[in-house]
Amino acid sequence: MENYKNPVSLFKQTNFSKTIWWKLKVNISGYQNETEDKLVTEIFKNRIFRLLYPNIYHYDNKFSRILIQLYEDGYVCWINLDGLVIDKCELRKNEPSKNESSFIKDKVPALLKWIEVQAELNNVYLWGGTLGPNFDCSGLIQTAFFKHHINIPRDSFQIKSFCKHLFYYKESYAALQPGDLLFFGNQEKCDHIGIYKEDGLYYHCSGTDFGRNGIGLDTLKESNDKISLHYKSKLISAGRVVRSYRWDRTIR
Repeated sequence: MENYKNPVSLFKQTNFSKTIWWKLKVNISGYQNETEDKLVTEIFKNRIFRLLYPNIYHYDNKFSRILIQLYEDGYVCWINLDGLVIDKCELRKNEPSKNESSFIKDKVPALLKWIEVQAELNNVYLWGGTLGPNFDCSGLIQTAFFKHHINIPRDSFQIKSFCKHLFYYKESYAALQPGDLLFFGNQEKCDHIGIYKEDGLYYHCSGTDFGRNGIGLDTLKESNDKISLHYKSKLISAGRVVRSYRWDRTIR
């Protein structure tokens, strides 16, 4: 029981192996670097990770954070040792379902309903937010899929690359289906994401600059709403989630 609550002891027992996976027993925060408190993601209890740093050659150094890679989406971030509670995890390789795309399509109504409920809660935009009620744009989308047993990448540009590409935006949304993802930004990079509901409407979590400071419903139709117009001007393309991220198969 002592080792269960002492992650350093567990890491030492395995020589700080990069091939052993660990399961979180508590919700934790993920940070951008080793020292600053810049949140990049929040990590649910029961998610799985492997250790990247330190390794057996560094463990004598004093450190309060470790660098990890998460199993469900391949995301890399720093986490605090203080308050960390973990257990060793044995992974079982599961072959992808032949009906994976149909499974995801069937989940879309429940997924959109979940987002609708989140939008009705008191919430604000939180950079790195995934636990709720406060989210960032990709945190909302990733968690909506996670809650329905579909793993997708963490950041909007990663999700864009992961999705089945549908089309580059040319003033028409007729081909969109509920659950399709909308990608916003510029020619260099996607930096915002939303999810299509129906009839030109989509959910997204936007910030205070040109946004709603939380989860809102905007439109692709002609509108006098300044926020909808702003994001429509930034719309790059649309994509569809047709598979779940897999550590051993998906290009990371």
